[in-house]
Amino acid sequence: MLTLEPFRLHLRACSLNECLLILVVFTLLFFRWFPTRRLKLPPGPRPDPFIGNLRHMSLKKQELRFTEWGRIFGDVVYFKIFGRPMIVLNTLQTAQDLMEKRSLNYSCRPRFVLLVEMMGWDASLPQLPYGPRFRKQRRLILEHFTKGVSSFRPTQRRETYILLRGLLESPGAFLQHVRRFAAGTIMKITYGHTVCSTDELYVRLAEEAGTDTVTSGSPGSMLVDFFPALKHIPTWLPGAGFKRHALRTRIKVRNMHDAPYDMAAGTATPSFTSRLISDNIAAGGKCPIHDEEDIKGVAGTLYGAAADTTSATLATFFLAMILHPEVFAKAQAEIDRVVGPDRLPDFQDRSSLPYVESIVKEVYRWHCPVPLAVPHRSMNDDQYRGYDIPADTVIIPNVWAMTRDEKMYPEADSFNPERFMNQDESGREQTDPKDFIFGFGRRECPGKTFADANVWLVSACIIAAFQAPVSRNESGEKVVPQAKFTSGFVRHPEPFECDIKPRSPRYSGLIRQATNSTLH
Repeated sequence: MLTLEPFRLHLRACSLNECLLILVVFTLLFFRWFPTRRLKLPPGPRPDPFIGNLRHMSLKKQELRFTEWGRIFGDVVYFKIFGRPMIVLNTLQTAQDLMEKRSLNYSCRPRFVLLVEMMGWDASLPQLPYGPRFRKQRRLILEHFTKGVSSFRPTQRRETYILLRGLLESPGAFLQHVRRFAAGTIMKITYGHTVCSTDELYVRLAEEAGTDTVTSGSPGSMLVDFFPALKHIPTWLPGAGFKRHALRTRIKVRNMHDAPYDMAAGTATPSFTSRLISDNIAAGGKCPIHDEEDIKGVAGTLYGAAADTTSATLATFFLAMILHPEVFAKAQAEIDRVVGPDRLPDFQDRSSLPYVESIVKEVYRWHCPVPLAVPHRSMNDDQYRGYDIPADTVIIPNVWAMTRDEKMYPEADSFNPERFMNQDESGREQTDPKDFIFGFGRRECPGKTFADANVWLVSACIIAAFQAPVSRNESGEKVVPQAKFTSGFVRHPEPFECDIKPRSPRYSGLIRQATNSTLH
């Protein structure tokens, strides 16, 4: 017969404080686990006690593990890490249903302890929680890029021609030329500064801050993000390496924001930053829209977000063209037919070059630069497809899985621009990767049109003016590089060699002529 007598005796032996402690522990466990078990949650891997699904996670290229989960559990996958609920969205439909159609509930960010509170990205638009400050910064960028889109084109042409000139003179340094282009274009528009080399101070500051940040892992994925109290541990303590790294990065992030801001404030060259500074000065330093920290934050966002992703995308373009010279040749024939041999392609040619457009789309899709985007967060309880989504759930859009959706992109691992040719209006709207690689809903990149125009113009001009690039070893023999990419928040191709030569002296002359005309 079951009896409670031993339990009663044990309680009598406990002190009052011990009983209260036991009551508190059981109460916490009840409210932590019981409501979750009453919910109908989306399917996902079975969690372990306390650590949740930490054991099932990959340290690198988590997008691949999430894609594998999608094949097992479906396009909405639920899991937990140290009690924090998370959902991965593996299809474009689910991402649009939640983050666009229900954007008011899914436009916030999780708490990024390492990235925001320790490294100092607290004024950066991509990390800001949804609210007045986020809307203010986003409005500033949208207004600038919406009103100034045509005024940016001379800068985009100039920087593109300088890139082409660099490829003429030192083709082996193509990645340095790409990095200078990506930095130079956005630096000129944001701060009014002309970048002549990747060794310049402002470029180094941004690259060092960005590199130290992205090597720390995806936003919201580090141990301190799950246990915020860890940010208070002493730096000398074993295991506090993450804090020492964060403090060093914080200094670099501060310098990245302050140095170009001070430069823009001291020059008469018009730019996004100088205009906002002038507005602030005119308001006696009390302009509620253009205060100093927000100007620094929004300007740093423009530069930091654009430079790395643009250079990664253009490096992927070079790799794709080395691996697929037949694609390069077909695009070149299209440009020859439409543009002719007497000038380089320009923005007005874009609508007449559908195959070049398809190449750009396929570069975005084949290896998207940001495979997991930045996590969103549900602000309130919600239901979707009969499943419960609790408030404060981290929402991870698996952009990589969306680009590998066989229903949208048959033979998705292959680089095939033809998949975008001869589509009807419905097909173009459903499969265009530009509609999701730049983010979702109210978190969509406000400068995506500018960034896309940069990639298109560079790609079109390289196809028009150069022979198909090849990869050679140290002996000068042609080799076929492997399509391998780094792991991290932004994916770059692993280092590869590239030999690129002008099609003819005529095109060399066109490049020099175009460069000279924009520099004077």
